[in-house]
Amino acid sequence: MLQAIDYDWLLEQLNLIGFHAAVFGVIIAFGYVVGRLVGEIVGRSVDRFGFDATMRKTAIGRAVLKSGFTASELMRSVSKWSIYIVSLLFALESLNIPYLEGPVNAVLNFIPNLVIALVIFIFGGILSDWAGEIAKKSFSHEGAPSFYTDLLGNLLKLVLYFVVITISLNELGIDVTLLNLIAQALAWGIAIFVGVSAGIVVGWLLKDRLKEILPG
Repeated sequence: MLQAIDYDWLLEQLNLIGFHAAVFGVIIAFGYVVGRLVGEIVGRSVDRFGFDATMRKTAIGRAVLKSGFTASELMRSVSKWSIYIVSLLFALESLNIPYLEGPVNAVLNFIPNLVIALVIFIFGGILSDWAGEIAKKSFSHEGAPSFYTDLLGNLLKLVLYFVVITISLNELGIDVTLLNLIAQALAWGIAIFVGVSAGIVVGWLLKDRLKEILPG
């Protein structure tokens, strides 16, 4: 004997499905509009501050520019797509599908760390290059051996790159214990080398002055 259809229950389920579908669509549409708006604001702000010129002075910046992105386009895309992805995840969460809740929440919790890690990596790399170039110019002097000044600047870049990468990986929740041990050994080696190199550079810069001071 066929069981009677509960039309009230069926209508309730259809209304619930329609409600969730409407919420899903509203969240997607809202995320799209906000993403476009925020992306445009961020892109124009970066362009106004002239970050393209700054990026051309750094290795990471030049690599980004060679890929076809300007600084404004890169930040516009990152901002826009971050909001798109977050809105999609919130839309999926609004469907109240049990087996989606765990993965969606995990991704939502991970996205802020990913964005922060990317920002640290990009801007940290740019600042590392900038600091290295400043160090080269600070130690440079007419007649001074450029080999040592360039080496000091590049070593500073290397150390700062390592710090930036370690912080970025740590932000992603990746165990960086081994990197910390390597960093300690590297720091001691570089400190010794920098001390010796700095002594050579200073001696070179002061050699003419010493000839004037010392007799004979």
